[in-house]
Amino acid sequence: MDVVTAKVALTIAQQAAKHWKKIVLIVLSFFMVMVIGVMLLVGGDSGNSGTAKVNDAVLAWEPVVRQFAEEYGIPEYVGVILAIMMVETGGSGLDIMQSSESLGLPPNTITDPVLSIDVGVRHLASVIENARSNELDFWTPVQSYNFGSGFNNYVRNNGKQYTFDLASNFSKNQANGRTVKYSNPIADFNGNFRYAYGNMYYVLLVQQYLTPGASGDIGNADASALGPEAYQMLMNEVLKYNGWAYAWGGSSPSTSFDCSGLMQYAFRQLGYDLPRTAAEQHAHSIPVADPQPGDLVFFKGTNPSRPASSITHVGIYIDEQRMYDASNSGIGYSNWNQGYWRQHFAGFGRVVK
Repeated sequence: MDVVTAKVALTIAQQAAKHWKKIVLIVLSFFMVMVIGVMLLVGGDSGNSGTAKVNDAVLAWEPVVRQFAEEYGIPEYVGVILAIMMVETGGSGLDIMQSSESLGLPPNTITDPVLSIDVGVRHLASVIENARSNELDFWTPVQSYNFGSGFNNYVRNNGKQYTFDLASNFSKNQANGRTVKYSNPIADFNGNFRYAYGNMYYVLLVQQYLTPGASGDIGNADASALGPEAYQMLMNEVLKYNGWAYAWGGSSPSTSFDCSGLMQYAFRQLGYDLPRTAAEQHAHSIPVADPQPGDLVFFKGTNPSRPASSITHVGIYIDEQRMYDASNSGIGYSNWNQGYWRQHFAGFGRVVK
């Protein structure tokens, strides 16, 4: 038996003795998978309720994830951990969180999913603890799960707030500028490449599997041009209507909202006098090239009955990936920088009194 095999075997034995309760949980988890399968056969798609928009194979591990997250002091990251699992393996691998490398082992050395979750959550908890001690934001340690804890230090020395640009620059430095092609829709906005160190899109990949509010994250409130308190008030207001149906012409809670109606109503609660339509709001706001949370993001050509150049949709800018808006899909978070919305992107605007 070589040293690596012996190390893994010893670790598995130790974990089995220490965490027998989790072994019971995993049996229950597989039972959940069977129940979900029956539900799908009898009643159709069960959906992905819970803390993250993940598939059933990942969702079945939620009790185990929750147990370890509580044990290691990061229960607020349960949804994020499930999303990480979705990004890493989609629930199909034995090293289900791809956590072997955090032990200094080759990829996929761990062959016990429970051990993989234990090691992965423990590793995430360690970078979160370091981030908290350095007063970093919610997302930096998630990127550090992929990059390693050195990214925490990099962010600490560059503003203490995760941004995609910081992740990109860190990866570029580590890779000495070497790039590789990255054919993933998440990278459409950036030319479909990445630097050859880790994955600089990791936070964006995780975020796409999170339901609104799963992380409690609304972007960097401190950076908002509205001011952190006003921005928090703005988001508190619009989040009241998360999941509500879109209503053409709607502009109040009694009717639900369309896109510009939601903007007008929410900003009015802060004392801002926004005009009614997306086009009028675009003309009223100050164009900005470097948007911050609480700015508006505008789109054109989404209404076939109007000229293609007309501003026809608006949302609240959250970060490099997300906006909060009212669309035909309902009220909630959307990805503004890829797919349909990217094709119709028209610019950013800052609301002023």
